[in-house]
Amino acid sequence: MAKVFNEHPVSLIHGKIQKNASGYFYVTPLGKQKFRARREDYQQKRSPKQLWHTASFVWAHQQIRLVWDDPEQVAQITQEWKDAMRRTPDGKLYIDAKGWKFACLQLQWKTEHPYEQWYENYLQQIAEKADEKTSAESVSDYMLRHQAEILEAQAAALRTQLKERHPNDDQ
Repeated sequence: MAKVFNEHPVSLIHGKIQKNASGYFYVTPLGKQKFRARREDYQQKRSPKQLWHTASFVWAHQQIRLVWDDPEQVAQITQEWKDAMRRTPDGKLYIDAKGWKFACLQLQWKTEHPYEQWYENYLQQIAEKADEKTSAESVSDYMLRHQAEILEAQAAALRTQLKERHPNDDQ
């Protein structure tokens, strides 16, 4: 991480300067401007766990925008932050009330939507999308092969179940 010194703090740079830039500029809560380099391929392949974390992040962002518009709620949250000694329920320390509230909102979403139940719903949505795509008029070869593989795996599982119930049966 590089330290960037700017003579004109009024014109702090946020984000990428060009679309081909290797990283982005950001400003810390203490007002220091920094630059972080990162690869741009992080969004291409995402695990279900990453999608679950992203869903909590999106929800917390929506809620923090609503809460932070009201000065009375900001004062109340700041007092709660001080009363909690700047720590979230999972023990992490935050230097500002907004970051603390954001982390608390993420934890709230994650407790309301446990990963196992969310993952079952996620798999159900994927199955429904696959069914929609295979029942459409213009079905891709990939989707047909994928559905065939799923059905073959289900048939194999049923055959093994049947063999376990009737081990002496040859059919």
